[in-house]
Order: sequence, then structure tokens, then C-alpha cells
Amino acid sequence: MQQIDNAIYKRVFGISLPAVAGFLGLMMFDIVDIYWIEKMGTRAVAGVASAGFIVWALYSFMTITGAGCASLVSQFHGAGRRNRAWEAVNQSTWLSLFLSFAICLLFMPFIDRPFAWMGLEPDTAQMATEYFRIILYGFPLIFLDMLAGNIFNAYGDNRISNGIMFVCLLVNMVLDPILMFGWFGAPALGTAGAAWATVISHVLSLIMRVYLLRRRQYMPPLLRFLRIRTFYYWRIVKIGLPNAATGCIWSIVYPFLTRLITPFGMTPLSAVGICHRLESFPYFTSVALGIAMTSLAGYSVGSRETSKIDSILTAGLRVSSLVIVPFLVLFLVFPDWLMSFMTSDPELIAHGAEYLFIIGVFEIFMAWEMVVSGVFTGLGITYPTLFITVPFTVGRVPLAWFLAYYLEMGVTGIWWAISLSSLAKGIGLYLLYRYMKRQTSNFSDLSRWQKAAKLTAA
Repeated sequence: MQQIDNAIYKRVFGISLPAVAGFLGLMMFDIVDIYWIEKMGTRAVAGVASAGFIVWALYSFMTITGAGCASLVSQFHGAGRRNRAWEAVNQSTWLSLFLSFAICLLFMPFIDRPFAWMGLEPDTAQMATEYFRIILYGFPLIFLDMLAGNIFNAYGDNRISNGIMFVCLLVNMVLDPILMFGWFGAPALGTAGAAWATVISHVLSLIMRVYLLRRRQYMPPLLRFLRIRTFYYWRIVKIGLPNAATGCIWSIVYPFLTRLITPFGMTPLSAVGICHRLESFPYFTSVALGIAMTSLAGYSVGSRETSKIDSILTAGLRVSSLVIVPFLVLFLVFPDWLMSFMTSDPELIAHGAEYLFIIGVFEIFMAWEMVVSGVFTGLGITYPTLFITVPFTVGRVPLAWFLAYYLEMGVTGIWWAISLSSLAKGIGLYLLYRYMKRQTSNFSDLSRWQKAAKLTAA
């Protein structure tokens, strides 16, 4: 058993470490953006942070095709069915285009409404709208770029994809100040310049990823994309929708929390925007481990080696608990020092340090949530997780109101509501996993659950 565990640990690290490197690139996109945006003042930071809540809600829709495609491709890869994996990629691509254009058409007429509803001051709302509009213009291409990254992850081969991410990060770093402040004769676009830099970088990433996916035969020849089929659509949506719903609800909850934060001023809201960038390091590290869980669990299902799934999860939980410790130390012991890297405003530092400390208390359970969710995605039975993630995510709002206003804890109560919900989701998903393990005889009989979700493998 020890020999099997060691092999699993190697595979977990082999997939997750390159994924962490790739997500580090995504984190640095945000860090670089916020570094330059902070130079425009706290209102600009608050505006982009508010737009970020809506942007992440839209990004959650990418999980519909991203998670669905990753699950099917990893299972078909494990079963040695390349043509079916290619067909899953083909159909995921067309479904991604349909969803992204539909979302753009839906949001464009009402692009400024969410920020007025959040209670932002007029100039802050204007900067948020400018940023959001450009991201929306590039949304279909960003959607496809994220899907391409998920395809690499499904094959457990993400090193080159991550190298592409770092190249595009360098492009973003160069373009940010040029487009925001009008360097070298370029127009000074303000917050819209940061959005343009992000979109251009994703387009460059998409071109390079598609080239390498085809070269490695992870996707079919481009001419085959002219043949539009839909027989995997429902399976893709059924797998990806619960993950997308969780992410979307998480993002939608934040505008409600913003309404609770803004009566205390723009500074706490700006602090949240900065802290989310710092919190993205442990978050995306955990997401990377979740990707490893999806790939390994999906491969085990495809190769009919489901007896290994419990060992895969155990390895994932142990590794995630270990790698989160350094972040816990930073958040709990050195939060002021971390904030000082992002801003010199004393009030911003104080609010941000308090947020980081409170979030850090239960951060390890956030990691557990990502790891267990990754296993469920690999199994292709994600819908039961909604009964855990949705209630506790939505529950942040009434709990935040109760703590902040009824108990008069102020913004401190809002931070505690966020932290406590992470605790509940981490424990709840782990208990759900144990229940599912018993119900499926150690995952050897998934047919009842897959049939309930209309996901019986072809």
C-alpha cells in the first residue's frame, strides 16, 4: 500500500506543481494589474475590485465546458479512446463559443447597472464600468483560452501551457502602464487600459495553446471543427454546471456583501480587492491540487481502477494541508507586512491585515474544498456537491448582516462570515465524499449516480 501511495504522491505533484506554476501566472496578472491601478487611487482599486466580482461570475461559466471537458477527456484518455476525447474537445469548443456570445449579448445592454446597485460612488462606478466593458468585449476569446488550458490539464500535461502563460504575463506587465498611463505616445486609457492588456494577453495565449494542442494531438485537426455535433453537450453541461453554479454563486454573493461593506466607506472595499489578490496564492494552489485530483480520479474511472480513488484523495488532502501552512503563517503572523507590499495607505493596510488574519484562521478548509471538489469532477458526479457549496456560500450574506449590523461587529463581522463559510464547506464536502464512498462500494459502482445525472458513459 505504501508503494501505491508513493506513486500517487508523485503523480499528484507531477500534475499539480506545473498547474501551480500556471496559476502563479494568473495570480501575477491580478497582482500586476492592482499594482498599477493602486497608483490611480483607492477609488480606482474599489472600482476594479467591484468589476472583478462580476468578471469572476462570468468566468465561472467557463467551468461549464472547462470542467465537463476535462472530466470526459481524462476518462477517455484513461480508456485509450482518443477519437472520443477529440470529439469532447470539439463539442466543448462550440459550446464555449455559444455560451460566451450569449453572455455578452445578455450583459451589454445593462453593463453599468450592477455597479449602481452596489452603491458605488459615481466616479468609482464609471471606472468599474470602463474596465468591465473591455473584458466583456474579449470574453469569448478568454473563454476559449481557459478551455485550452483545461484540455492540457485533462491530459496531465500542463508544463508548456504554463510556459505560455508566463510569456503572456510578461506581455501584460509591459502593456499595463503603457495603456493605462499613455506611455510611449499610446492613449491613456486608465482602468480600461488594464482590461485591454488582459484581453490582448489572453488572445496571444490562445493562439499558442491551440498550436501546441494540435501538435501534441490533444485536439482534432482544425477542419474537424467544421463538423458540429451535439451528442456530448448534455454530459458536458451536467458535469460542469454544478462547478459553474458554485463559482457563479460565490461571485454573485460578493455584490451583496459589497452593499454591506460600502456603508463603512470605500477603503474597506478597496482592502478586499487587494486582499483577494493576496488570497489568490493559497486559493489557486488549492485549485491546482483539485486539477490533479480531477485528472487522476478521471483516469482511474476510465481505466477501471477506482480502488485507487480513496488513496488519491488522502494524498491530496495531506499535500494541500502541508502547502497551505506557509500561507497561514503569513496571513496570521505577518498580514501588515504583506499589505505593505501592495499599498502605502495606513488605513488600507489596517483593514487588509484584519481581513487576512480572519480568513487565515480557516484557510486550510478552503484547500480541502478544492481537493474534494476535484475528485467529484473526475468521477463525473458533481451535482451532489451543490447541496453543500450553495447553501453555505449564499449563507455568507445573512450571516455577514447578522454579525456586522445586528451584533455591531462592523466589517470585522463580514470577514468572519466569509471565513466561517469556508470551514463549513470544507468539512461538509469531506463528509459528502465519505457518504458517496459507502454508497458506491468504494466507487466501484457509479452507475446509479451517473444514471441519475444522465451521464452513463458511451
